[in-house]
Amino acid sequence: MSLQCVTFWMELLKKVRIADDIKNNKDDAQLELEKLLKLKLPYHSIGIYPFGSRIMGVAQETSDLDVYVELDNSFYEYSESPSMEVLERQRIVANAFNSESNWKRIATFGGRCPIVTVKHSTGLQCDLSFFNGLTYRQNILVMYLFELQPIEARYMVIYLRGWIQNIGLKDAFRSHILILMVIFFLQLHNHLPGIDRLQENQEPTVGPWVTTFNQLKLSDFNMSKLEVDEYNTRSVLKQFFRFYANFNFAQYAICPYLGRYVERLLFDRHMPQRYTQLRIRDNKFTRFTTAIQDFILLDFNKGWQIRGMHVYTFKCRCQKELD
Repeated sequence: MSLQCVTFWMELLKKVRIADDIKNNKDDAQLELEKLLKLKLPYHSIGIYPFGSRIMGVAQETSDLDVYVELDNSFYEYSESPSMEVLERQRIVANAFNSESNWKRIATFGGRCPIVTVKHSTGLQCDLSFFNGLTYRQNILVMYLFELQPIEARYMVIYLRGWIQNIGLKDAFRSHILILMVIFFLQLHNHLPGIDRLQENQEPTVGPWVTTFNQLKLSDFNMSKLEVDEYNTRSVLKQFFRFYANFNFAQYAICPYLGRYVERLLFDRHMPQRYTQLRIRDNKFTRFTTAIQDFILLDFNKGWQIRGMHVYTFKCRCQKELD
C-alpha cells in the first residue's frame, strides 16, 4: 500500500477498522483460554491481562495474542533475571495444556521474560508470560499515547506494520520497535511529550522502574492534536520516512524516554539515578548496530538484534517512499 496509491486512505481505514474490531471484541478462543487458565492452574489468585497489538488497536487478522498471567499477586515482583519460582510457574503453566483442550502448547522460551506459547484449534497463537506486569503496563502507556495522537501514532503504526512486512524486514523491525520509533519521531517533532515528563514525581513500582504516569493533555505541553484525515496521514508518514532515511543510527539512540537526541557514547549520563544504580553491563547502548531504548525498562536495548544490513535496507526503502 504505497503512499502514492489512490486507494491509500481507503485501504488504511479498512485496516484500522479490522484492528478496532479485534480490540473491541473478545473472541471465543480468548474467553476459552481465560477459563482454562483459571480452571487448571493451582494458585490462590489468578489475574488475566491481555496486551499486545490486539489490545492496543494495531493488530492484523493474523496477529498473535499476548497475555500476562498474574499468579498469586506477582504483578510487582522484580528481579534482574527469572527466579526459580518464575521458572516453576512456567513449568506449571506449560503442563496446563493437554489433549482435553482446544489450546495446545507448542513451545516454551527462556530469556529475560520466560514464555509459554500455545495455539488454538482455530489457528490463533498466544504467548503467555508470568514474570511481572511490566509489559502490560508498557501497553497501557502506549494506548494513552495513541489516544493523545491517534492519526500520528496508531494510524502510523498500522500502516508501518504492513509496510515493514512488504519490504521483508518484519523480523528485524518488529512491532514494538516500530512503536518506539514512531513515538520518538513524534516527540522530536513536538507532537508528543517525553515519557520522563509524563512520569514526573512518580515513584518506581516494579524494582527500579516507574510504570505509572500522569494522564495530562497535549495542551499541557503546548501541543495540539492533528485532525484525522488523509492529508495529515500522508504528510506525517512522509516526514517519518524522511526523518529515518537520514537518521544517524550509529551516533544517536532512539530514546522515547527523554524524547530528544541523545548520543550513544554519552547515553548513560543522561539517564536517571535509578538507571545508573543498576551498574549497567556490557555497554548495551553502544556495542550494537542500533540503540532503541525501551521507555520503561530503561536498561533494555530493544534494537540489539538489528544488523547493519537491516539498517541499510530500511533507510534505502524509506528514501524510496520519498522518490
